[in-house]
Amino acid sequence: MERELLYRFFARTASFEEEEAVCNWANASEDNREELIRERKYFDILLLHQAKSPEKTSSARRFSLPSVIRESMKIAAAISILAASALYIYNNVEITTPPVAMNKIVVPPGQRANITLSDGTNVWLNACSEMTYPVSFNQKSRNVFLKGEAYFDVSKNIEHPFIVQTNECNIKVLGTKFNVQTNEQDNEFSAALLEGSIELTDKINPEHTIQLSPMTKAEWKNGEMVVDSIRNLDDYRWKKGLLCFENIRFAELMERFERTYDIRIVIQNNSLNDYKCSGKCRVSDGVDFILQVLQRSTRFTFSRNDDNTIIYIK
Repeated sequence: MERELLYRFFARTASFEEEEAVCNWANASEDNREELIRERKYFDILLLHQAKSPEKTSSARRFSLPSVIRESMKIAAAISILAASALYIYNNVEITTPPVAMNKIVVPPGQRANITLSDGTNVWLNACSEMTYPVSFNQKSRNVFLKGEAYFDVSKNIEHPFIVQTNECNIKVLGTKFNVQTNEQDNEFSAALLEGSIELTDKINPEHTIQLSPMTKAEWKNGEMVVDSIRNLDDYRWKKGLLCFENIRFAELMERFERTYDIRIVIQNNSLNDYKCSGKCRVSDGVDFILQVLQRSTRFTFSRNDDNTIIYIK
């Protein structure tokens, strides 16, 4: 630390920013604190010499032991006041952290996106999903905010855990591969772990946590989190642009189409209530083409409204 700055600090002529810098420097190490005390002693000695008039200089040799003790006590008192002042400033000055620049990515219907974050974490975002994340991770934890569905391949860093924040749960990981799906409107949430380990924390009840092991998933069902094993990886092949479904109810499949293509589908054909279907298709094929393929295995017709926001299945 520059001696001139320290002397301004001792003389109380330093700016607020300079005082804060000195306090932070003194608190950084024991060596810095010792240097601060040494400089303060030297500063006080200079003050004492400057305070003596020229006439008294000639008689400076005629000092007594008590006077030396009194001057030493002055210096000790000054050092004590300095230490107390520095401690007060350090404890009471609010050190503001500069705001972190954030990015936001929004994936349109029928599309998907792949990005690599500043820490090397690779993320796939499904259609109609969005994620907010910092330009660079410089905090204790690496936090991102997700709406929709995403697949994470997290770069491992024990000292800086990776946290995916959703409206329902926070997901804490160190290094792993997992899939997250959330739908605020329908109060849906699921997390599927393929490799590593993740910890789920309920935002409503933070004391409730769930630890997942590889090839298990947690889903929000009927007001509680249910843990089950992963039996089929097809549900997570969407990052390859595939829609895979096996023995799924027709209505449930239409709900997936609604999320994927951001369109409303109204089923008016009651005969489809118990119909289950299986298959694989590409998202890029479009919902109309997929419905035409499904027509080959069961009887129904479909049409769109005038502004193409609703599909009616009859």
